[in-house]
Amino acid sequence: MVVQVIRTGATRTVFLVGRYAVKVPSLRGIGLAGRSVRGRMASFAAGLLSNQSEHIWHTFGPWGGRVAPVLCSLLGGIVQVYPRCAPLPEGFTGELPQLDPDPGDGEKPDNYGVLNGVVVRIDYDMD
Repeated sequence: MVVQVIRTGATRTVFLVGRYAVKVPSLRGIGLAGRSVRGRMASFAAGLLSNQSEHIWHTFGPWGGRVAPVLCSLLGGIVQVYPRCAPLPEGFTGELPQLDPDPGDGEKPDNYGVLNGVVVRIDYDMD
């Protein structure tokens, strides 16, 4: 089985494993503290909170079918498993799912993917 690592997020690392996407908090470092121990711990804490937020919000009724569901959350959100979504097609001009309340960054194409032929939000934490 091939494991692909995607490092596009500021606070989380995503591993693509077969039919699944696995999000874990990163230790890359954020903010003014950068790559210091403090910055790395801040990055980890923010990634953990993002995972926990998505675990709570993915079942929010009005968002049904508009977000990638959390299939499994382990260790309090340190490891979170989602179905793997295909990226939006190059030059996608269709309609993006609208979420209310809006978690922000709604125009960023990397926040969306295609799951079972439907465009869904794949990054929707409410931090």
